[in-house]
Amino acid sequence: MTVGDLDVETRAAATAGVNGWTAHGLPEAGVPELTFLDGPLGLVSRTMDERDTATLLPSGTSLAASWDPDLVHRVGGLLGAEARREGVDVVLGPNLNLPRTPFSGRSFEMFSEDPHLTGVLGAAWIRGLQEQGVGACAKHLVANDTETRRQAMDVSVDEADLREVYLAPFEAAVEAGAWSVLTAYNRVRGEHCCENAALLRVLKEEWGFDGVTVSDWFATRDTVASARAGLDLEMPGGPRFFGPALAEAVRAGDVEDSRLTDAAQRIVRLAERVGRREGSTAPPTSALGAAEQVDLLRTAAAAGTVLLHDDGGVLPLRTAPGRTLAVLGPNAVVPCLQGGTFAKVTPRTRPTTPAEALVAAFPGAEVLVAPGCAPSGLQPFGEVVLEGFAPGTSEPGATQVRPTSTFVWFGEIPGIGGPGVGGRVRLSTDFTAEVGGTHELLLGGTGDATLLVDGEQRSTWPAPDPADVMGVVARADTVATEVHLEAGQRVRVVGEFDLVPGRVQSVTLGYRAPAPAELLDQAVALAARADDVVLVLGDDRNASRESADRTTTELPAEQLQLLRAVAAANPRTVVVLDAGHQVDTSWAGDVAAVLVPWYAGEQFGPALAEVLSGVREPGGRLPLTFARSDADYPGYGVELDDDLVLDYRRIEPAGPAHFQAGGPVPAYPFGHGLGYTTWRVRTAQAEPDGDDVLVHVEVENTGERAGGDVVQVYGRAPGETRSRLVGFARVEAPAGSKVGATIRLTRAAFRRWDTPAGRWTVPGGAHLLTVARSAADQHAHEMKVQR
Repeated sequence: MTVGDLDVETRAAATAGVNGWTAHGLPEAGVPELTFLDGPLGLVSRTMDERDTATLLPSGTSLAASWDPDLVHRVGGLLGAEARREGVDVVLGPNLNLPRTPFSGRSFEMFSEDPHLTGVLGAAWIRGLQEQGVGACAKHLVANDTETRRQAMDVSVDEADLREVYLAPFEAAVEAGAWSVLTAYNRVRGEHCCENAALLRVLKEEWGFDGVTVSDWFATRDTVASARAGLDLEMPGGPRFFGPALAEAVRAGDVEDSRLTDAAQRIVRLAERVGRREGSTAPPTSALGAAEQVDLLRTAAAAGTVLLHDDGGVLPLRTAPGRTLAVLGPNAVVPCLQGGTFAKVTPRTRPTTPAEALVAAFPGAEVLVAPGCAPSGLQPFGEVVLEGFAPGTSEPGATQVRPTSTFVWFGEIPGIGGPGVGGRVRLSTDFTAEVGGTHELLLGGTGDATLLVDGEQRSTWPAPDPADVMGVVARADTVATEVHLEAGQRVRVVGEFDLVPGRVQSVTLGYRAPAPAELLDQAVALAARADDVVLVLGDDRNASRESADRTTTELPAEQLQLLRAVAAANPRTVVVLDAGHQVDTSWAGDVAAVLVPWYAGEQFGPALAEVLSGVREPGGRLPLTFARSDADYPGYGVELDDDLVLDYRRIEPAGPAHFQAGGPVPAYPFGHGLGYTTWRVRTAQAEPDGDDVLVHVEVENTGERAGGDVVQVYGRAPGETRSRLVGFARVEAPAGSKVGATIRLTRAAFRRWDTPAGRWTVPGGAHLLTVARSAADQHAHEMKVQR
């Protein structure tokens, strides 16, 4: 019996989810339930439980800064092996959207502002994951790079830009053999992506994608439109628009029976690929040992760390006994390792902080540690009692002691049941003020909530508009109330939450403590004493979120105050930017060096210590352009119009092209990075190889230590004024030696979308190729090739 021989209800059941992470499968065809878990920084808890742990990987931007497909392939394989051990069939990743601006709240998940770099590295990640028998679900198709009103916004984009820029990484993912693709929340040209027949026709018919198209969670809105367009699987469950509703649409003749069969067959094919269909087997895994895994994660973190500048050669730091090193900044003691999205990962062991790692890395030195200022965002309480009350009950059905005070539930709520039940949650904790002054207590969630302090009601929170529940949950919106506490004073803090039945529930309780007045003075005093200073600044846990975009790239005011004071006290200050996006660096001339490690994963602290001490090189090159001011970024000031349309035509060209041909002069161009040695491109030449072009490059390490560099090739078609990245190669060489690299450029490097003709063409004539070490390299080699 074939899939098409099964009855309509049976086939339709395969197109829907069972719960928040499980698809129904097709038992009649030997396919059990299939498990989908969020990524791409690691395996997210099935129940959003902070007690479930996993390996926390470097972020997409960190991996992209390595410009190293082989390394990214290995990281994908690490995640795939772990997913296989945990019984996960599909990981939602990689994120192939493009951070057009640094203001996107989710940009840290993405690879690069450049579609070619994103596509190459995304394909490597996919191959590494799927070689372990776990499916990749490339997301989010397409133009899901703005968080503001993401479920309703509409992208207006030219066909050429859509094809050449935003769809290009997904085309690379299909060429790499991705087994599934996740459709985005937003609309493109008026149609939601899971209902957008034009987009899904490109995916399935033009590119030949034979995998499964999956809706982003709760993104499906219409049974007939989505099924006809080409959506195969609605997630999560239980079924709303697919499953029984799809069976009814087929029986009514609104959806072709063959379309339902195609969807079911694709789900069976996915099960076969991951070894879950009866009689099929997945490829054997090749899991790393514990020491090998640590080394890979540290290698990746260092390879993605970009040295923006190093005035006077302060790096690597001298490690001679008797020297004094001041390790300062809030992120030195509480680093930010990931964004505050639904895809948060709890590391298996507490990550070593930068301060702890530097103390261990400089055993002969005096290492002085101080935060300098307090964290600026919401801090969860370290231990709370969580009680869940089913509707109509006065006694809790469950009482748990939990190590956090912020919770999200797509599934079972302790003592209550599913999120659609309602019920009541109570969080209780005893809080002792470490410093006297005005504290803010923060309250939020998906129901009507009340905050009590020592039994006295202090604030309330109304249940959100049902249309914005997912946004409220993703943003962790709260209301703040001020409470004056003396140092050492202990108070009982209780949050009462009456949940409104819905598809997701959240409760948030937290605080912001006042900064001790002496924090800044302590840090400045230590800086003045030290031979060298490492100042770690950047994001906190609330800086990068789903459903919320940033408004500035500037560091928080208290961090800028700390930076200026420390730089004035010690000229040998190295600033480390622990951030998942571009940061304003107008102050960079006041410090000796600037490093950008992005969100570098659970080995961030040790990897940073090895980079600063010279054990490893900061191998990264910028996958994003750093502008001189926020106003210089593409699309600055362009917002949704009254119809929630975002006009990309007012933004393009984005990425490196925005800073060319009379555009703004960047602070640090795309592809820039220094490392610990110096390089020169000695020769570059191109030769035809059938339909391809081979670019042969010889590079010389002109410095005094071994290191690595990235050779970049940019192309410009006849009549164009801006170049685009078309190829690159990472090279390694000992000090004083030369190394060769050959970069193959296929037809795709030269093609352009012809909108009137509706097809790809290669413009005839001389195409300019530029071999460079960044998009603004003043010593680039140029050559022309005829096409």
